[in-house]
Amino acid sequence: HKKSSSMNSLKKLAQFNNAANTWLADLENKSAEEILINSSQGSWSLSELYDHIIRVGRSYQIPNLKKSITAEAERKKGKNVKGIIIFNVGIEKLPVKVKMEHFPDPLPKYFTPIKQNKSDLIQDFKLYIEEVNALKEIVLKSSRKNKQYHPMFGDIKTKDWFTIIVFHLFHHEKQRDRIHTFLESQPRK
Repeated sequence: HKKSSSMNSLKKLAQFNNAANTWLADLENKSAEEILINSSQGSWSLSELYDHIIRVGRSYQIPNLKKSITAEAERKKGKNVKGIIIFNVGIEKLPVKVKMEHFPDPLPKYFTPIKQNKSDLIQDFKLYIEEVNALKEIVLKSSRKNKQYHPMFGDIKTKDWFTIIVFHLFHHEKQRDRIHTFLESQPRK
């Protein structure tokens, strides 16, 4: 079982790298002005979207993944139905909107993005890709006993936390596509 679990983790890492490299190429192909444009009031620019992915990873997902293998890991309640559907059954797209407001304070404030200029954002996103790849050894060495509480899913394994990092990119792909569609509809200057 450990071997198939490790293979699955390596597959997830490959999925993350494929998606992240596509996101990086898309970012590099946009102009410095385009990435700062909001399509409407209350919607994010590309810069804010990328910044959000990085912020959630750094402030929440990666620290919880790392905490799951320590003595400080928090256990509050077993994995719930949503967690079982996503992580055990493998249904990757939950038919629910995940809202930042659903997370306990002070998390939403850490998740709220800012606009970064293009060169800083590219460097930051590349660094984030490296940070996620650096988790490989922790994930591969973790056992089923290593768990950390998640407010939406209950106590989940280290490998589940890694899955969340990967799914977070996929979760935001439609939003990224909508921003691209809007930008392509704008007259060229």
